[in-house]
Amino acid sequence: MIRKIFVGVLAVLMVQLAYSQKNAKPIISSQNFSSKTELWESVGNGIFNFEADVMYIYGKLYVTQLMPDSANHKLPTLTDAYLYPLFNQYKKNNGEIIPGYNGDIYLILNISSQPVQVYKELASEMRPFTDMLTFELAGIKHPGKLRILIKDNSQLEKINSIKPSFLGLAGSLADIDKNTDSGKMPLIEVDFSEITNWKGTGNIPFDDFQKFKDVVAKVHAQNKKISFRNCPTYKAVADVIQTLKADFVSTQEAIKMAGYFVAPK
Repeated sequence: MIRKIFVGVLAVLMVQLAYSQKNAKPIISSQNFSSKTELWESVGNGIFNFEADVMYIYGKLYVTQLMPDSANHKLPTLTDAYLYPLFNQYKKNNGEIIPGYNGDIYLILNISSQPVQVYKELASEMRPFTDMLTFELAGIKHPGKLRILIKDNSQLEKINSIKPSFLGLAGSLADIDKNTDSGKMPLIEVDFSEITNWKGTGNIPFDDFQKFKDVVAKVHAQNKKISFRNCPTYKAVADVIQTLKADFVSTQEAIKMAGYFVAPK
């Protein structure tokens, strides 16, 4: 009986994955996950890219913005909520996290403090999962499937000053004109409100649409991907993003937003 239940659950998961690889949604889920179940649910909805807050606490990396009040906290570790379930998919699918999904999957880490300590612990926790990482060190490229990024260049410089890391950068609107090498900065994140005051209902003002279009074109010309964060969760916004051929929307309402995107034919 247990075997039948397990096979049934596995079959459901594989159906979800088969569905999601054909219906990949241009979304980065920025909601902190509490378990591997939430990541797998996201994958089942075609959401393959993630952002998480991480903090070094008592010798481990936890998914949280705030220091817990007690050592008896129940916060999830980064490994349990993200790294292990992603590697589980990687091994199960013979070197692909999502079968047939082209390009890297992004995991963006927001580090509030102690960047060097966070990286040292991350490097230690990543050792069993190194095969799935995409990175370049000392001119040698490691073609995996998962690219781990941080947003703070000063943090990355501090980390790299001690030892070159496998981390990349997620840039901002201000970084577009710097034309940083896409191998170091493969992704640009732009806050929706930096471009427009449109709230996502009715039609977007034409001038604002043109601003979005210009930004997307500049980023793509640098062989980078672009994500718009803090977008209103409306179908009209999804339509605009799809029309612009922007790569991602970063949102905490990822599954709801995913329902507004039409699958490519």
